[in-house]
Amino acid sequence: MTTQTEENQALLITEHELIALIALAGTDGALRCQTLFRLDHAAGAPLEQAGVATLLERGLMKVENDTLLPVGPAATVTAVLADSTAWLETALVTPSSEHVSFMFGAEQGALLLNLSKYGVHELHPITGAEGMVTTAVQMADYYLNQAPDGFPAAATTRRHFDDGTSRAVHVKAEADGSLSIAAGEGENLDSTALTRDQLDARVRAGLER
Repeated sequence: MTTQTEENQALLITEHELIALIALAGTDGALRCQTLFRLDHAAGAPLEQAGVATLLERGLMKVENDTLLPVGPAATVTAVLADSTAWLETALVTPSSEHVSFMFGAEQGALLLNLSKYGVHELHPITGAEGMVTTAVQMADYYLNQAPDGFPAAATTRRHFDDGTSRAVHVKAEADGSLSIAAGEGENLDSTALTRDQLDARVRAGLER
């Protein structure tokens, strides 16, 4: 699948390492990421300390004048976490699997966090905050039109705002490959037919406030 991410620069990161970097950033933007990543229940000293230990061991963090400093790609992740002002969540459901990812962006760039059920996640850089929506559309297009895991399949893209509200767009591919789209939260939403060439514009429009 081709997206706005740079696959060769992926950073593997564990949940406790992510908690440690969020704590190190310590800003409202970083704490917003923590909530969106569903890590509030796990945040705190034990896992944070475990994350610091493994980051130090991996050379992704150092101690300088009794201060913890992220190093290399971890420094980039911490900076984007700290300054993040844009957030997207995607869920892709196919007959054989479910893929959940989060994107968060700031002026200096954006990152895609692909979640793994084994607890070792992947972070990919994205070409700017605008690239988050582009990446979400590309992911939906891949699973709903190229159907690597078959039909039926569904893609939900949810844009989160800093006031706690969100906008969601749901696209579904039926067994015959036909597409439909609905916007909003909850069940039994009104849906309309969708053609592949409408996907980008309709998803973008549905995510606008």
